Amino acid sequence: MWGRKKKQKSILVLCLILSASANTQSWLSPDSILKEISGRKVHFRQELEGSLTFSNYLFLNWHHDKNASQVILLQNLKYVFSISADSLVGFSGSILHNLGLLSYFDSLTKVNTDDNTLNSRFDIRIWKKLNFSINSTLASRIMNGYDYSVDDSGRVVKVLNSSFCTPLLCTFSGGFSVKWRDFGSVSLGLSAAKLTWIRDKSIFKRQNTDTYYGIPEGKDHRFEYGISLQFLADKEFFKRFRWNCDLLVFKNYTAPVDVTLKNNFGIRINRFLKASIQTRVIYEEKVSRSIQLENLVTFGFYVHL
Repeated sequence: MWGRKKKQKSILVLCLILSASANTQSWLSPDSILKEISGRKVHFRQELEGSLTFSNYLFLNWHHDKNASQVILLQNLKYVFSISADSLVGFSGSILHNLGLLSYFDSLTKVNTDDNTLNSRFDIRIWKKLNFSINSTLASRIMNGYDYSVDDSGRVVKVLNSSFCTPLLCTFSGGFSVKWRDFGSVSLGLSAAKLTWIRDKSIFKRQNTDTYYGIPEGKDHRFEYGISLQFLADKEFFKRFRWNCDLLVFKNYTAPVDVTLKNNFGIRINRFLKASIQTRVIYEEKVSRSIQLENLVTFGFYVHL
């Protein structure tokens, strides 16, 4: 174990207290708020939800943290909006924020989960369900992330592995999409680009490496051209089950394919309780040659106003 057990046990007790208090702090907005601007046939729809849940992580070939299983308190915020005009032109987007306090089974506690994603999309209907689409995705963390290890003297050493906009990942694409009502869409980006930018150049020294997310030391960005494919799904079954899926594939013309998959399956147990299973799969050769797999199981208080 990693020492300071009394202090870390106190932190773990605090985590359990916070987890119990989640029953009074979880909240969920109405499914949607639909507005129509008179005389213009412009529709605005928005949805906001948030939760505080106790979770368990199980890892396989994960790039950081040495595959250590762990428990976590997770804060989640999600805002989704869409604007459409006469069903011909539409603009939609979402903001996702996940922040977690993590405790390893061997008592080390830290702030780890910090995922922030902004998605936006502009559609022009061409024929029935076929659209011309412009998509963008921006992702970064807000707080510092660290790798932890133990030196020869038994002292815990932490090394910065990421921070705000280090890296910032941006994907842009233009092409065609097909949408299915109350299910999802598939988008093919015939012209796509991916920008990876780092704000903190000291990351090379801290990580003791000459490349970081494919960016060579001395530079602060990498720009790639290629094609992309994105599949989005949001489907409800039997009023109790909900499936969300976000699959993004980017192929650089001169490099192997990058794959990011976020899959969430939620079960509404009763009016106040909800459980979910979330899987995240990442393959990016310039970061790791192994497929990174993250499983997140959550159970928390659920309110639907």
